[in-house]
Amino acid sequence: MVVQWMDTLWEQTAWPVTVLFTLFTSVFISFRIWKGRNRILPPNGISVDQQSIELKNEKGVYKSALLKYTKHDTLTSYYSGVETLFDAFLHGMEKSKNGKCLGYRPTPGAPYKFLCFADVFKRSREIGSALIKHCNIKPGNDTKIGIYAKNSTEWFITCLGAVRYSMVTVPLYDTLGADAASYIVQQTKIKVIIVDSVDKIKKLLDSADHMPSLSHIILVGKDRQAFESLESTAKSHNIEIHLFEDLRKLGETCLVDDVLPKPEDLFVICYTSGTTGTPKGVLINHRNIVANISAFVKCMDAFDPEICTTQNVIISYLPLSHMLEQVCHWTVLMFGGAIGYYSGDIAKLTDDLKALQPTIFPAVPRLLNRFNDLIQSKVSAAGFISKLIFKFAVYQKRNLLKERIVTNNSIWDKLVFNKIQAEMGGKVRLMITGSAPISAEVLEICKIALGAIICEGYGQTEATAMATLTWPGDPNGGHCGAPAVCATIRLGDVPELEYYASQGKGEVLIKGPSITSGYFNDPEKTAELFDENGYLKTGDIGQLLPNGTIKIIDRRKHIFKLSQGEYVAPEKIENVYVRSQYVQQVFVDGDSLERNLVAIVVPEINPVKKWYKQEIGKDIDFEEIIKDPATNKFILADLQRMGKENKLNSIEQVKSIHLESQPFTVENGLLTPTLKSKRPQLRLKYKETIKDLYKV
Repeated sequence: MVVQWMDTLWEQTAWPVTVLFTLFTSVFISFRIWKGRNRILPPNGISVDQQSIELKNEKGVYKSALLKYTKHDTLTSYYSGVETLFDAFLHGMEKSKNGKCLGYRPTPGAPYKFLCFADVFKRSREIGSALIKHCNIKPGNDTKIGIYAKNSTEWFITCLGAVRYSMVTVPLYDTLGADAASYIVQQTKIKVIIVDSVDKIKKLLDSADHMPSLSHIILVGKDRQAFESLESTAKSHNIEIHLFEDLRKLGETCLVDDVLPKPEDLFVICYTSGTTGTPKGVLINHRNIVANISAFVKCMDAFDPEICTTQNVIISYLPLSHMLEQVCHWTVLMFGGAIGYYSGDIAKLTDDLKALQPTIFPAVPRLLNRFNDLIQSKVSAAGFISKLIFKFAVYQKRNLLKERIVTNNSIWDKLVFNKIQAEMGGKVRLMITGSAPISAEVLEICKIALGAIICEGYGQTEATAMATLTWPGDPNGGHCGAPAVCATIRLGDVPELEYYASQGKGEVLIKGPSITSGYFNDPEKTAELFDENGYLKTGDIGQLLPNGTIKIIDRRKHIFKLSQGEYVAPEKIENVYVRSQYVQQVFVDGDSLERNLVAIVVPEINPVKKWYKQEIGKDIDFEEIIKDPATNKFILADLQRMGKENKLNSIEQVKSIHLESQPFTVENGLLTPTLKSKRPQLRLKYKETIKDLYKV
């Protein structure tokens, strides 16, 4: 969905076509004078060349260098008195002096309207009270509240309402299938679920026989007639349907005193659909998430205190059912900033960004990769003068990055990059990325073009979200930072892949206050999560770099052995191939009985059609284009070229491919809600095709 938005961005973006050569010389001197300012440096006594420190009492275990002058190995809370998310919200309300809190667009194209902190606080009590009094649920950690909706003010108000009565939020991915949704509701015994569409009510009612605990469905919206036809069906399953606003107003008349959570109380059960099997519910308590958001604020304050101030606003479009977005939400609210929700249509995200003008923008690597591809294609199509100007601007801003200067206010921003930045609102100061690797080259061009700090994090749901984080201003990519202050990290031996901690490589193992206690009602899977010393086993292979940062170099779980005995990590190869301008998605597969790798490739429509028209001389339907052996040969050659450029060895290069016109999506069951490939499902779907590819 993000790709649809990115494809329209460059249609509205251009840099100057002609600039007098004398302009370069006229700005050069003033630029050099300006250049020495605004460097983003670590605190005194802390070096970017030593970003993690080995613990004195545990050899091979590392903590953040930001804790160098403390006796603590990790940080549980940054602000005094903030131990739960209820505390975090109150802290933000006080710090902001009841400023803007949650923003939304009342109608398409309308300016953003904001609820202040006090409004949100009041409404959360009303909806929480209504749930208790009118839906007959009890406050406390035994009660689970389901939320099956896109991000919205109602989503968060319900969540805060659950927090203040010690109830547990159970988010369901907006695109979750009926079977997975009913499984989660059944396992957690949810009685009440909030939805944002009639279609979701229908989906729940169709599975109602498998969800005997469900007794109330609450619809966000104003159209009562939309669900009246479903009420008789709902009643036949002993389910009542309510409008959110009606229920909240009932809560005004029956307010219940807060039943506040303790740090060890459960906050959320975050289900990871995963790339295999049944969804697993990760248990995240208040201490876990407070430690995680505190670690982020600690890092930002150490380098750029302007980021965590009440003047900042973040755009919310990544799903709140994912812990990355939860952490973004609560971090911003804890320091008194504001959240603006996208309108619900990712194709209109650019319009939302222009209207909101956020200063903080979370982005998944896929978006940044596409952004880089669009820049490169734009440069390739530009004239000689435009290319010259662009390359010179990139060169100058690259020099700034090397000196740890991040700016969107240089002469090069004004001449070359300002229209790009304007498409994102023009005020983005910080971008946060994670969930998948991103190349150093892509990261650099995004930093240059956007003029923003880009911090790359590494972690997983079981670590609440973040376990490592790159430091603001770091000019180098290709790593995912040092341990965050909520975590200690060590490397574990993986002898079957010949990785050994003594050589600085091994499985990334994490411990700290943000680590989950396990999976909901699944002691067997929980036991598999941890090693004998209580460290979370991530399944990722990391390398400890000389500056104390971690680089993810392999994956323990998604590897397979080819017939010649060589191990291959397909995700590493896919991350290289997907950078081809002709490739939208790629699934690399292998077999222990085969010598070579094969791949299913979803091509990028426009670049492939353009190539075909130029080289073959025909303007035909895309389905026909990808059936042409010439197209297959061309894309395979481009993949192998990308592989060589990125130093893949010969056994890591695919030898035959199948071109698929239909993308892998969450809806067709081939991607997880966090846009990761479901490898078993892909392998099953293309089973016969893959067999044929081995014969080529």
